[in-house]
Amino acid sequence: MYYRRPLHVLSGVYRPLPTERYIMMTMGGYWPIIQTLGNGHLGVVTRDSDFHVGERGRLVFVHSPDGGESWSHSIVISEEGSDNRNPAFGVTKKGTLLASFIKQVNYTDGAYDAVQETPNPLYISRSEDNGLTWTTELAKVEGPGEYTSPDNGFITSSPFGKMITRSDGSVMMHYHTKGGVTSFITSNDDGHTWNSPTVIADGGYNETGLCDLGDGRFLAVFRSNGDGSLSQAHSDDNGATWSSPVQITEATEHPGDVIKLADGRILLTYGRRTTPFGILGLISHDDGKTWDLNNRLLLVADAGNDLGYPSNIQRADGAIVTVYYSDQLIVRRRPRPEILGIHGASVIYRPEDLP
Repeated sequence: MYYRRPLHVLSGVYRPLPTERYIMMTMGGYWPIIQTLGNGHLGVVTRDSDFHVGERGRLVFVHSPDGGESWSHSIVISEEGSDNRNPAFGVTKKGTLLASFIKQVNYTDGAYDAVQETPNPLYISRSEDNGLTWTTELAKVEGPGEYTSPDNGFITSSPFGKMITRSDGSVMMHYHTKGGVTSFITSNDDGHTWNSPTVIADGGYNETGLCDLGDGRFLAVFRSNGDGSLSQAHSDDNGATWSSPVQITEATEHPGDVIKLADGRILLTYGRRTTPFGILGLISHDDGKTWDLNNRLLLVADAGNDLGYPSNIQRADGAIVTVYYSDQLIVRRRPRPEILGIHGASVIYRPEDLP
């Protein structure tokens, strides 16, 4: 399903981008993560459910053979047990697809129980055939943060976002704890085992987007537990140490995904999760040291109030694809408009339209 995006009230505040938008899935699409697969297709791991929080969540995979303009049916990665949620997604140097997630078990009589401290195990699913079939096992993480132990102290930890495959073949994956420590773990064996965590920031942060800047330099953009703004930190030593956090967006503007474009610019996208709602973006010309705040980008302006979690990829032809979810969309059709509920969508735009 394709339609052009109408401009909205946000267009007077932000710089609207010319985009084409395509529906990725309906009745689901929470927290989509996009990657380019070994066969050139685009793949997305996302949560299929009709509620943001609920026991019926299952993790699924969809793929696009035409750069994000059409999407396959959902292939189930995991639906066993309770709520399968909060995915991270990566492609290893060997072409293996890795999806990490937790099974949220903190439910009492079907309702989420924030007080209950039942461990939420971390899982790794693998696909060797570009997402057609998957196998799932408990993640094996070294050190005191080992997820396979029920008394590990990481009861409410969660992965998030795109995994980063380094030039040496190692894979970085972000995770965070309820206490506000954002970290990453690394696998050197195609995702079978993971090293002990390295802290990025400790002081009330969670969902984090990672970007490989090259030459051992990394950029991390993470959500605040407090006002919901985004902050960032840099590493110049392959992730061993990180700079102090610096806030870069306003309150309730989160979470972020950040990629380095082919021309060297850095693209950050994020959701504005308060009125006026939308999917926004920023550009940096100096690897994230500064951001062009005079040209805030508007990608989507007609989303509902549960929205965001954008994830970006640049295609081989230069076009940029951003996937996101929203709980409402009015499709202007005759004889009457159609209202979509929770859904995932992709928007496609050109780098020459960016500032």
